[in-house]
Amino acid sequence: MLRAISCCFGGSADPVDDRDVSSQTPVSQQPTFPSPLDPFGPWLHPVECLINTARDEPDALLINTYESGASERLSYLRVWKQAYSVAQALKALPGWNDDDHEVIGTFCEAEASWVIYSFAVWMLGKKTLNLALNFPAAVRKALCERHSIKYILYHHTKPGRTIGVTLVDATTFPVLDNVPPPSLEVCEPLDDYVAIQCTSGTTGIPKSFKFAHAGAITGRLSVGMLKSSAGFFQTPSFMKLVINTAVSLKPDILWGITKKVITGSEYIPMSIIHKIRDIFPNAEIQSIYGSSESTVIGAISYLRIQTDDRIPEKLVYKQAKPGVRCLLFDEKGEIIDPRYSNSGILVFAVDPEHPAKDHPSFVNADPNDKLSTFGFLVDGSPRVCTMDWVEMISDKEFSVVGRFDQKIKVNGVYVDLNGLKELVHKHLSQVIADCYFIHTSERKIILLYIPQEGYNPNLTSADIIRVVEDMFLLLNVSKVPVHNCLKLDAFPFNDSGKVDLKKLKRIAENVEQYGQAVQYPALIVTRTFLTKIAFKISEFSSQILDNPGLYGRNFYIGGVGFDSLSIGRLALAIREEYGVEISPMILLSNSMSPKDVAQLVVDILDDKLVIPPTIDLAAEAAKLDDASVTAEGFPPFVYPKEVRGIVLTGATSFLGAFLIFELAHKFPRAKIYCLARTETEKLAFLRTYSNASRLVIASRNKNDPWYDVRDRWVGLRGDVSKERWALSDERWKEICEETDMIVHNAAEVHWLYNYNELKATNVLSTVTVLQLATTHHLKVVHYISTIGTIAMAKGSDKPLEEKMYSNWNLSGGYSQTKWVSEQLINKARSRGVPATIIRPAMIAGDSGYGVCNTDDYIWRYVEGCIKLGICPANASPVTWTMDPVDHVAKVIAEIVSSEEALSKFVFHISDSEHSVITEKRVFEIANSVGWIIMLDTREKFRTVIWRNPSPDNHALLAFMRMLMDLSFRVDNTNTRSIYPTPCPSPELVVRKSLFHLDRVSYLDQPTAAETELKDEEYPDVRPFTRTGRH
Repeated sequence: MLRAISCCFGGSADPVDDRDVSSQTPVSQQPTFPSPLDPFGPWLHPVECLINTARDEPDALLINTYESGASERLSYLRVWKQAYSVAQALKALPGWNDDDHEVIGTFCEAEASWVIYSFAVWMLGKKTLNLALNFPAAVRKALCERHSIKYILYHHTKPGRTIGVTLVDATTFPVLDNVPPPSLEVCEPLDDYVAIQCTSGTTGIPKSFKFAHAGAITGRLSVGMLKSSAGFFQTPSFMKLVINTAVSLKPDILWGITKKVITGSEYIPMSIIHKIRDIFPNAEIQSIYGSSESTVIGAISYLRIQTDDRIPEKLVYKQAKPGVRCLLFDEKGEIIDPRYSNSGILVFAVDPEHPAKDHPSFVNADPNDKLSTFGFLVDGSPRVCTMDWVEMISDKEFSVVGRFDQKIKVNGVYVDLNGLKELVHKHLSQVIADCYFIHTSERKIILLYIPQEGYNPNLTSADIIRVVEDMFLLLNVSKVPVHNCLKLDAFPFNDSGKVDLKKLKRIAENVEQYGQAVQYPALIVTRTFLTKIAFKISEFSSQILDNPGLYGRNFYIGGVGFDSLSIGRLALAIREEYGVEISPMILLSNSMSPKDVAQLVVDILDDKLVIPPTIDLAAEAAKLDDASVTAEGFPPFVYPKEVRGIVLTGATSFLGAFLIFELAHKFPRAKIYCLARTETEKLAFLRTYSNASRLVIASRNKNDPWYDVRDRWVGLRGDVSKERWALSDERWKEICEETDMIVHNAAEVHWLYNYNELKATNVLSTVTVLQLATTHHLKVVHYISTIGTIAMAKGSDKPLEEKMYSNWNLSGGYSQTKWVSEQLINKARSRGVPATIIRPAMIAGDSGYGVCNTDDYIWRYVEGCIKLGICPANASPVTWTMDPVDHVAKVIAEIVSSEEALSKFVFHISDSEHSVITEKRVFEIANSVGWIIMLDTREKFRTVIWRNPSPDNHALLAFMRMLMDLSFRVDNTNTRSIYPTPCPSPELVVRKSLFHLDRVSYLDQPTAAETELKDEEYPDVRPFTRTGRH
């Protein structure tokens, strides 16, 4: 990655001894930023650097990444081609060239896409702003509004919803076939300001300012980071955490291979330096001093402690860049004369004519704030105030004492809180592992500490305070009162790897509450998305309730003080951060904790396809479309007054059995030709007839004329996966000439098969249907499809409309084959073939007897949960859209008998008002029938399955995921215009279905007595309501 590091931050693409400097762009064409002679070669814009090396050394390695698990090596030329291709795709985005659209957001870790996206944006003359992955939605929104960001580019990690911003996974853009050779001529004019740099945001919304690519010159010169072959860089507080964790696991640990350890971005206690030397005995220690703001003028300072050097008594930094002056301010912002004092607030200044004077941060600085970060001296020199209290060693060297706001006045004497912390680390390390002294708004000093592992647990707060004050007294430290102290398990860190002083301040301000607070278990720190969300939800709760003790803890949300207003704020915060709608009532449900809610969010957000498409389905539909399937050459189609014959495929299916009788009833003179895979036509009839008698229980009544249709029931021996369905020539000719309608219901349903495995039965059969429909005379085609052909947006509340959909990013071969068949039907209709597409949702048992299709995964899911005795339905937001099979058959028969249906074309058989039942309600019904099933969270359900491994149990997780996709709303306007009667109650259907499954011994026998089913209830929020009103 050495080349990538140098290339992204400007500079030569290789160390000077690894390339021919003469091949670079002439110096006269480089940006005019003053810089000293650089041993690494002349300074270049990163795009120029990429172009030069891609042209001169196209196969040279730029990136070696392991982000996908295995090594992936990208050369300079490959990166150029990918970046150029992304740039061309970005230019085509709407509004790309709008005024005031200069900044593009990126949402990437240290991955190859970050490098490629950055180059693409820079090639187009725009700037990047890399958003921290854990920035809250409010921070992302504020930064995007501040810099008029329209697009955020991402790849591995998708950011949460950001209002007004389009999220773009730019890796989906194809690499162009005709990428031009590397050259500046195909790029837009390059901007010296390549990025918007942000602070860490520990005090709220991060500060941000333009960053020039030449800003890293000083750091590269002084630190020489490109020559490090094995290094380690972290903030001091995070470094300490890493070392302490390593030592706790292996007390004698040594990392001897490390050649260089670099730390910075925070005040560095000497104790950390000693720890580094102990653990990394062969490493050179470097420390970089420079805030994000100071890089605007290149004011980077550094120190080096060579491997053989002794650790000094204090750290002395050297300001590296010529032209940068080190000054001292007093607490009023006045310059301190070095003849009288060498201590004060450190300020960096450059000459009045330095280009930084025109930087927006200086131009917009408040001239009345003498301690503002950016400003000007009296002589017009741009200056940056660090707010760090330092001791000057020489005009270019200084030692950091601590933050200015850490120096407080006690009894008329300034006391440095960082100094007190160092004394505790040095003299009380056997008792206290780490600590911070916080000065509160009430002028109290609070000690927050982490006890040393193995310390005396019986020590009280009074004991700790006495030990610390006695230590101060023995060291002749001025009388410093420690007003209170609090033991913590760990210090909170922000997204920059620094201890979050803002959170510590809040804890200190509320320290008295902590002494009486309930201790909730800590969330285990891992790098999983689930844990990150759990931490974020605990943080939201902490902020909303103004209770810092909730941060990083796993507590019952309903028991920590939420009322009807504050729980609504939590639900809103979750929606803003993750785009997931969770009802406040669910959040207050029994046992819901941050971890449980996080699992819910992960489940809802997880839109990874179980079996993604393996081919381009749109291209597949275009290839299979037969242009000869057309109404051209036939007389104008006239809807038949009396249908002579109907071809019904899928007659042996669950729905097909009910359709036979409904179609026969609607068309009393029509023959019903039923296809079945048998050896003879007689067996085909017997198979379809016996199947219908088994499933349609009412048909067993021989005296009911409604079901007396045997004389019109024709069995066809065939196979829909074969050409012309493997029918004899005579039978093919008969159905071509003597039928007027085709109801294509045949399909192989298997949720684990891919497209190719299901293509013959589910797609090629449709090709044959269309051939049949345009042979001899035009016939009406009614295609029974599925709601699953619609690629649904996660979290969308918009009803699924009755129309064709072009998005084929569908999961599972079944939905993919049905989508292709729909496209074939639609293409044929565009050429005059009369047709409809009918999409049922989930088909449940019949409303009269509860007869079910036991192969449906909903009943396999219910069966598995009953066997386990647990289901993930507690506080579940999941709803299932289901309709009884007899109702679906009636609606289909009504549609196919309506001439009006041909103009409406697409129909949805489901109703968001009457066809919906919650997952929780299904299992409440099961409990009322007599099965004992504990309703618990999804996290605990997973835990039970992991503790009881078996193929059947693991299949439950797949079923759970698929059933979560059934939470959608359906528009059925076309269907209601033809059949307005709503479906029977889903609760009734579920209850009857469970009785049927018990009767046929599909389910284990209930072990408890049947009980009355209570109405659906939601948690009572009155006990939590404290609005202050009387």
